[in-house]
Amino acid sequence: MPFSQIRNHNSRTFLRLDGNVPEHIAFIMDGNRRFAQKNGREATWGHLMGTKSMENILHWTYLAKIKHITVYAFSTENFKRDQAEVESIFELLEDMLFKISNDEKILKKKIHIRLIGETDMLPPKTIAAFKELEEKTSANDKMYLNVAVAYGGRNDIVQAFQRIAEKAVGDDDLDITDDEISKYLFPYSDKIVPGVDFMIRTGDEHRTSNFLSWQANGNNAAVYFYSKYWPEFTFKDLFYLLRKYQKNEEENLKKELKRAEKINAFLGRKT
Repeated sequence: MPFSQIRNHNSRTFLRLDGNVPEHIAFIMDGNRRFAQKNGREATWGHLMGTKSMENILHWTYLAKIKHITVYAFSTENFKRDQAEVESIFELLEDMLFKISNDEKILKKKIHIRLIGETDMLPPKTIAAFKELEEKTSANDKMYLNVAVAYGGRNDIVQAFQRIAEKAVGDDDLDITDDEISKYLFPYSDKIVPGVDFMIRTGDEHRTSNFLSWQANGNNAAVYFYSKYWPEFTFKDLFYLLRKYQKNEEENLKKELKRAEKINAFLGRKT
C-alpha cells in the first residue's frame, strides 16, 4: 500500500516515504519498567507512559495506512510479576480503553479494536472494558488493532487445534489448511488476520518472547530489535523503521531476481 507523505501532528512536519508499507505490524512494547528506573520513578509510572505511547502508535500507524497492528500488552508470563504491579497494569489498561472508547478522533478513524488472549485469566473489569470497546467498533473496517493480553503464541496454536479437533468430530470432509488453522487463532473469527509482515520490539531485547508464533514465523516476518524503551518511541522512530523495512524488502527482491536469472541461465531459459 504506497503512500507519499505522513504528518506528525506534534511537529506539523511532513515526512515523505515512497514505496509499500507492511500490511500487518506487530509491536512488542518492551522497556516500560526500565524507562521508569532510568528516570528514578516507580514501575507504574513507566507503564503509564507506555499506555500513552500505545495511544500515539494508533494514530501514527493510521497515518501510515497500516491495515493491521497487533500489540503485545501483557503476556501470560507477566502474571508472575509482583501482584501490585500486575493490578496497576490492568487498571491502566482499563483507563486507556475507556479513553479510546470516548475519543471521537479515534472513533472517526473507523478502527476495529479486538482483544486476543486467554480472556478467562483477566479481571472482570478489564474484560468488560474490552467487550464494550469491541462492540462499539465491531462494524469498523478501516484499520484493525489487536491487543494481546494474557497472550502466549504456543497457547494460541494449542487452542486453535483444540477448536479444530472439536469441529472435526463427525466431519470427515474437514480439510486442514493454513487458512483453516488461521481461522481458529485469536481473534477467533471467519475473517482471517493476515500474517505479520514486520515485528518491532523496543527495549533492546533480542527475542520475540512467544509472540504470534504462527502468524509471524509462518509468514517469514522481518523482525527489528530497537534500542529505545517503549515510552521513548516516537513518530520519527516509526518512520525510520518503515524505511528500514522497505529497504530490506527491496534488497530481498533484487536477490530473488538475481537468483531467478541464474536458474534460468543454468536451464537455458530466456529471461
